[in-house]
Amino acid sequence: MRAGGIDSGTGLATLLGSMAQDRNPSPKDDDRNLVVVDEDFANADAEDRLWLLWERHRERIAWTFSSVIIGLLAWFAYAAWADARREEIREAFAAAGSDEAALRAFAGSHAGHPLATAALLQLADRLQRDGKGTVAAYDAAAANEPGATRAGQALRWRARLYAGLVALDQGAPDAAARLTAVAEATEAPEALRGPAFLALARASLSAKDAAGARAWLDKMDRLLGPNHPWREDQRRLIASEPALRPTAPKVP
Repeated sequence: MRAGGIDSGTGLATLLGSMAQDRNPSPKDDDRNLVVVDEDFANADAEDRLWLLWERHRERIAWTFSSVIIGLLAWFAYAAWADARREEIREAFAAAGSDEAALRAFAGSHAGHPLATAALLQLADRLQRDGKGTVAAYDAAAANEPGATRAGQALRWRARLYAGLVALDQGAPDAAARLTAVAEATEAPEALRGPAFLALARASLSAKDAAGARAWLDKMDRLLGPNHPWREDQRRLIASEPALRPTAPKVP
């Protein structure tokens, strides 16, 4: 049926469609419902997806893989070089033996290495055994910075301890300060702090200062703990000096 030259069915459908658009306006640039689909991956299985990934990114993947390989090779090469270098230094130290000139030359050419500290300490100990010990010789060993290795730092603290002991024997005015620096250093090995405390206590006794000696021994217990490795030496010192023994309580 037509009315006014227009098909009534078609006109009705057009009218309803227009009304629906008016009720749900949708801008032409509204892309909220759009989904980007990579057509290359649409119907690909796992193997094809890997192949496509390689084809698209093979340069980046190859560069990353090569960088990792080169880094690992460089690390292994450095480790091998470092091991060879350490072995070379150990052999040079052993070759120096007890020759004074060789030890000095080794220490001069390997400054900053723990074995350089060991070489200088060996020279200082030799002077001490020959009755020619000097504070300067031990100071030279302590002045070599051996890095953060435990062995190197222990050698350095050992040099500082002996410098203080030699200074005490020679009556140097800074002897007590040197020994105190070792005794109270928490980073120094306890095996080296103990002798410093005992030397300070004996120095106080030599100066007729029993209270000062007792104070050093008490401090030794507080800082090193009740079971420090120098406990027996401490007890023998106390037993040898009546002034250090605890006073018996008076009976009323």
